[in-house]
Amino acid sequence: MSYSRGAKIKFCTVSTPDDTEQVVLTEQLGPIQFYEDMIDASFHVEIMVFDTAGKLGTTPIRSGSKVFLRIETPSGVIDFEKEPLFISNIKTSGSTAKKEFFVMQLESKGTFINHFSRIYKRYDSKANILVEKFLKEDLEISGDKILEIEEPSNSISFCGNYKRPLQTCVSLATKSIPNIGTKQNITRGGSGFFFWETLKGYNFRSPDGIFKQIIDDKDSIPVYEKVASFNALDPENDFHIVDEPSWSNNDNLLEKLSLGQYAAYNTFFDINARKHVVAEREDDKSAIHEYKPTSQQESGENATTLSNEQPFVPNFKNFTRRSKELPSRYLFSFVDRGTYTNDLTTPQEHVEYEAKRQSRYAALFSQTLMITVPMNVQLSAGSVVKVKFPRINIDRPNSGSNNSASGYYMIKSLSHQLGSQGDFTGLKLVRDAYSKLS
Repeated sequence: MSYSRGAKIKFCTVSTPDDTEQVVLTEQLGPIQFYEDMIDASFHVEIMVFDTAGKLGTTPIRSGSKVFLRIETPSGVIDFEKEPLFISNIKTSGSTAKKEFFVMQLESKGTFINHFSRIYKRYDSKANILVEKFLKEDLEISGDKILEIEEPSNSISFCGNYKRPLQTCVSLATKSIPNIGTKQNITRGGSGFFFWETLKGYNFRSPDGIFKQIIDDKDSIPVYEKVASFNALDPENDFHIVDEPSWSNNDNLLEKLSLGQYAAYNTFFDINARKHVVAEREDDKSAIHEYKPTSQQESGENATTLSNEQPFVPNFKNFTRRSKELPSRYLFSFVDRGTYTNDLTTPQEHVEYEAKRQSRYAALFSQTLMITVPMNVQLSAGSVVKVKFPRINIDRPNSGSNNSASGYYMIKSLSHQLGSQGDFTGLKLVRDAYSKLS
């Protein structure tokens, strides 16, 4: 059974607002879409319903109602049988003389509880401990829905100030420093985490930690290949790219300079000491705020290497007044140590890595690749895939290395789609650097 034709909707029922009645919609479902994104703390689902019996008007299907759903596919099961989804919105798309069709927009339970919960205490711990605490205690998330929670190297002290839990987790992600590399070269690859939700649960991870899978468990990474023809009914095509790949590169050099992608300079004013502070992490001051992919630096104990990785950093020496390159963005911030302690030693190490975090995020999303593959529910935002492209205009199929665009990519976002034309997964992929020219 092929991935693009084997999905079966086992059931889809909607509870009335008072939970006294179950409305069965299994036979009336149209296209279904599931959305995941690493920069979104919630996943989203859209289900189109072809209503031939006037159920929307006669039966109370309203926002806030529970939706129980189970879809079985050759690649796995999408299961919301025990923990249902909740309707966040109902959009009426249109109607004819004999039927009406509308779209139910669905979210997870945690997304709704997030609006009724607030973080208000003082906290002082590593972000992974706090994220797991907020998910379990404030959002009532079960343990099996808390997936990968990576431990950062730094602790964070802050006061909740009545913020929502999910937004607090996202904020903690941007202030966390990966614990990747040797003890002498921690965070050589960058700074900053991501917090996001997939159909399987919540994740709190760094790009360095995700790409480390290339070394630790390379055999488990799925491989997708671009072929000349595609037959949706052939199971051998389950790992072939369906459509033409689409690349998007942000080559606007002036925009990258304004973002400080290549080098940024962050300075701080210490409120307690009343003095100006410059963040210096290393002896080599010229490289204080410069980001380079891990494989382009000293190879360490856990160095991460991407396929065909080659960073592109233009030579700006001709544009500077000195012999060495200067940062293209200067930022001024405040360091307020001791706000929540009595000894003025509140750890705020993350401020020293702020420039590196900004460069890391900018570099990671400067190149994207969009492909469509037969639906594979084992894929999720934050996973790593390997993509293989054939070489162009060659006399012999095996006359050299692969296309330089081939290699390992991280799934930034995806969309599982079930429709009449087949079942497919759209992937938006990113990588750390430009492909090495050969």
